[in-house]
Amino acid sequence: MSPYHNERILREIFATFTNFTASHEEVLTFMTPDYRQCVDGQGMTLNDFQTHTLALRNALWSLSIGIQQIVCEGNKAATVHVAHATRHSGTEKLIKVVAFYYFREGGICLVDELTHVLQGYDNGQGLGGLQ
Repeated sequence: MSPYHNERILREIFATFTNFTASHEEVLTFMTPDYRQCVDGQGMTLNDFQTHTLALRNALWSLSIGIQQIVCEGNKAATVHVAHATRHSGTEKLIKVVAFYYFREGGICLVDELTHVLQGYDNGQGLGGLQ
């Protein structure tokens, strides 16, 4: 796959992930069946990611992701992006995320990311691991 293909996949998954009117199953179409994700040291399977997606949609009013940097090479990519989350109560949080992605057969099979709260509430559990 070309780097442009992988960049397109990342932009599309972010758009789908933050579109709360899209079905959560639609988000999963971007991942391989053996998908793994590590957020701040916490591991997730594809089923865990599905639970995470539903938990975010229940906890948040809105979520947007702005990509600051993106690099794609072969079957790998990396982003630095900022997530802007708004809870139903109106409280907001900005989270900077540095993430590495590995692609296989047109889908994302691995994500390894670190998060850092830039602004907002912090109840001891980051949004990246919300279940």
